[in-house]
Amino acid sequence: MARNKQQRQQAIKQLISTHKIQKQEELVDLLNEQGWEVTQATVSRDIASMQLVKVPLETGGFAYAMMNGTDYLAQLGQILHEETSSIDFQANMIMVRVAPGTGPALKNALETCEFTEIFGVIGDDTGALIVLKTAVNAANFVKKLQSLPG
Repeated sequence: MARNKQQRQQAIKQLISTHKIQKQEELVDLLNEQGWEVTQATVSRDIASMQLVKVPLETGGFAYAMMNGTDYLAQLGQILHEETSSIDFQANMIMVRVAPGTGPALKNALETCEFTEIFGVIGDDTGALIVLKTAVNAANFVKKLQSLPG
């Protein structure tokens, strides 16, 4: 019986809910053990399509996860309190640097939390540039971010 993309993505959801998967290669291996015969390119596309994020683990490192609306603020606090994270600001811009692979989760959390102070967020694999609205004081917004529980 042929399996489709939807079934494969359901299998991915199941795997990330039961395993602490830190790398795409681990996910490929687990899927292949279940008989999927997938490549890393396929899994990479699935990760992007499913909007999976990497969340900090209590033991250190990061693992793939599905996020829901209430998780984003907590995730943002966790990311900002990681020892590898740093925040710098000037005028109405804030640069947040994070561990490699965490940038997309940071950007997604910032956008999903819908802070009224934010004009826009530009992100990459290792950080995000937060552009605040003109009248917003960056130092005050940084304090707000740093006060999030982590």
